[in-house]
Amino acid sequence: MNYNWNVYKIFKNGKRAKAPLATFTHEDEASIYEYFEAEVKKKFSEKIRDSKFTILREDADQNRTNEETNDMEDERLKKQTLILARFLKNTGVKPGDRVVGGLIFAKATNWTWQWCALECGTNRYVAGLSPRFDYHPDAEEWMNQQIQNLK
Repeated sequence: MNYNWNVYKIFKNGKRAKAPLATFTHEDEASIYEYFEAEVKKKFSEKIRDSKFTILREDADQNRTNEETNDMEDERLKKQTLILARFLKNTGVKPGDRVVGGLIFAKATNWTWQWCALECGTNRYVAGLSPRFDYHPDAEEWMNQQIQNLK
């Protein structure tokens, strides 16, 4: 059976191109790389030929795995920001103050872990937004619980 194959360029930073560079048809999955090297790659310009490639069957998932991971991380950061913003309302921080949220272990938190409002640019402690924790995993677990409570 013939399958369509997508050829993606791998950039020097290790990331894969979003769109396929080429598409071709070949029937034997076991010899796909040999066929690519012998028949498809020779049609590329010399500059492109020196690149690294990955080949995916057209009917398979084409998502880049690191993008999926980034999407999940982006969603978690959005929820984390929402939670920290809610706790920020209970502090003396004015709406015009430029702050970011973060988990710190510093003198300002008596050398414990705490989710805090930090001054933009300097990351100086402005206000505590969570209880203090002796262990980093406990602070992360607290945040995970807050995220679960959003639902």
